[in-house]
Amino acid sequence: MKIAVIPNLNNNGVRELTEETVKKLQTLGAVVCDSIEEAEIVIALGGDGTTLKVAKEASLLGKPTLGINAGRLGFMSGLEKDELDLLEKVVKGEFITETRMMLKAKLIDGEKCLGEYHALNDAVISRGDFARLMDIHLSSEGRAITDIRADGVIISTPTGSTAYSMAAGGPVVAPDNFCFIVTPICPHSLVNRSIVFSSDKELEVTAMNDRNNNVFLSFDGADSIKLNQNTKIVISKSEYSVKLIKLKPDNFYEILNNKILERRE
Repeated sequence: MKIAVIPNLNNNGVRELTEETVKKLQTLGAVVCDSIEEAEIVIALGGDGTTLKVAKEASLLGKPTLGINAGRLGFMSGLEKDELDLLEKVVKGEFITETRMMLKAKLIDGEKCLGEYHALNDAVISRGDFARLMDIHLSSEGRAITDIRADGVIISTPTGSTAYSMAAGGPVVAPDNFCFIVTPICPHSLVNRSIVFSSDKELEVTAMNDRNNNVFLSFDGADSIKLNQNTKIVISKSEYSVKLIKLKPDNFYEILNNKILERRE
């Protein structure tokens, strides 16, 4: 079996973990490479950000990803750094994969498509570095849904519901669901509620811009894209999906308790 090992060497301890992982895989008879295109399976070493980035890239090629946690949380990781013995199951193909939906965002200006982007966690509309209110309009199938006055809005997948969306007060949604969660960021309202939409519908989002305050759109925390006044964002379910390798029997709710809820106590 050919396995790509993709580390984030900027994280503490990842270099040593990479050496241990490569040695273990080679001892088990795997061929180790650093190219996702050439591999059958991809292993990401680092934190959740590393797993997210690598898994997205692998998903475009239809390849499963295993995250090995070397960060603080590791919510998306399938293994901790002291569980490398379980790599034997990977080499033998004794694992299952969890499919995670991604969202797709098309930027439309009139009749012209300015770009198409895919996100595993979320798409975020904001003022960038400025905490200033904006007016955001949501519609679907040509019918208005709601108007939001806030610092911005987060449109997340179920996987992303435990990330920025949760920090902004959004609900936690198990990753085997297929939906979008729309959560305002610091809304100028006495009522702050997220809205959950089925992923079989398209959402259309527009944000009011003005001369002094720009609107930006970012995907999975990556660099922001500046939007103009006429840009419409069309959100739909991506044709790509991420496949995360699962080696342990714990389910989403057990991981949620172990990784997030217990750490708050």
